[in-house]
Amino acid sequence: MSQIERIFYINRKILEDGKVSTSQVVSKFEISKRQVMRDIDYLRDTLQAPLAYEAREKGYVYTGDFSMMSNSNERMLVLNAIFKSLAESQGALSVITDMVSEELDSGLEESYKSLSDKIVFITPVQDWPDYTVFNKIFSAIKGGLRMTLGYRNAKGEHSTRHIEPLRLVNYSGRWYLLSFDFQHKELRTFHLSRIEKITPIEGDLFQSRYTEQELDSFIHGGFGIFMGNTSIDVTFCVFGWASNALATQTWHKDQKIRKVAFEGKEGLEITVPVANLQEILSQILFFGPAARPIGPPQFVQAWKEAVFSMAQEAEKI
Repeated sequence: MSQIERIFYINRKILEDGKVSTSQVVSKFEISKRQVMRDIDYLRDTLQAPLAYEAREKGYVYTGDFSMMSNSNERMLVLNAIFKSLAESQGALSVITDMVSEELDSGLEESYKSLSDKIVFITPVQDWPDYTVFNKIFSAIKGGLRMTLGYRNAKGEHSTRHIEPLRLVNYSGRWYLLSFDFQHKELRTFHLSRIEKITPIEGDLFQSRYTEQELDSFIHGGFGIFMGNTSIDVTFCVFGWASNALATQTWHKDQKIRKVAFEGKEGLEITVPVANLQEILSQILFFGPAARPIGPPQFVQAWKEAVFSMAQEAEKI
């Protein structure tokens, strides 16, 4: 039995029974009391659990709230389902998938292990990565080498780009390469499926331009894959079926959501930080008449122009 499984067991017993004794853990896993004490120390010192021995209860109790491991078995089941779905969609070797999945299962209590196949996670869109491209990118990142890309943008226009590769990012099932682009002298993302040729430049080392924290901030700063250090708050309202759909969705960790009455209808008002208006606009247009832009003015204007353009195209049909 793994330490993770024992930790989960100790946590569950305290939550369900209010306490756990070392003898219970010894009996359950057939280990020494010394090993149990190491698990207790790990839970208290490493995971920062408010754990203390209560002589009156003859066991260990929580002296305060500890939510880190709440519903731990359920969380592990969902994590395993996500991993297996992504691994299968990416064409991972079954032996690798089984090995990692078994390791994730080792953190489950015995009674939960039979439930692993009862959860199905389906991703509607997935890029199949070209592992030859991955190999070249990783080799360049490891060696700190600049690269030359033969690239085709969304309009089908071809260009040659000189870059410093920094991060590989999977967003909504699609792979992107975050790089410093010498043409624009700034960070840019390149869709991997549009890279037609990739060549590391031997001996041409790139500079240390950004800290890891700066890159993290750039990646997570706003909604969408069009990332940036500068973002603006975009606010929109949704009604009816769209309101029900978005009530349980998180588009960004810093989003704000509240119930409102707008134009005589009950709905949700949502505010998210974005670095590119076009990307959030395409998401709002998906909801059709069940969504309305609120601000800023340039976002509202972009929505009006898009709707007007679609109406003109519809008249041609």
